[in-house]
Amino acid sequence: MKLPKFKGGRRMLVSRVDLRNNLQELNRLNAFLTGLTDQMAIDEKMLFQLNLICDELITNTILYGYAPGEEGCHVIELQVSVYPDRLEIGVTDGGVPFNPLDKEAPELDLPLDERPVGGLGIHFVRQVMDELRYERIDDKNVLRLVKRRVPMEQEDQDEHFGNYP
Repeated sequence: MKLPKFKGGRRMLVSRVDLRNNLQELNRLNAFLTGLTDQMAIDEKMLFQLNLICDELITNTILYGYAPGEEGCHVIELQVSVYPDRLEIGVTDGGVPFNPLDKEAPELDLPLDERPVGGLGIHFVRQVMDELRYERIDDKNVLRLVKRRVPMEQEDQDEHFGNYP
């Protein structure tokens, strides 16, 4: 399967893990992402964001992407590519067609008891990531996300002034 490409730059490093559609796989996901810290020169802040994003996306795919009784029968592919200027995440699954980017933003002004259930996870993903793309390729959902990397001196300045992504 050919994945959509993003502009510019050479990949520094690519790492991939195949997970079964089973919630117990979230432990493997966490171990995989934690292992990227040293291997891919990802700082703790970016690792925290990466963990939250991937956990949200993989959990939703496990819970809603497949028919009941198919737990553990399907593979969800997670690929992380680190470039000098950005981090790319690719999530590919053979679940039911679902474009999470079509989900409307939640009405955060409503009281909790009046809000419909769901939608906060993808809202969070949109807030943290800089680019999001979805395609249905070869009967698979392909979600690609990009987070730009901030130069160290800019990051120090952002923290000093309280500007957070």
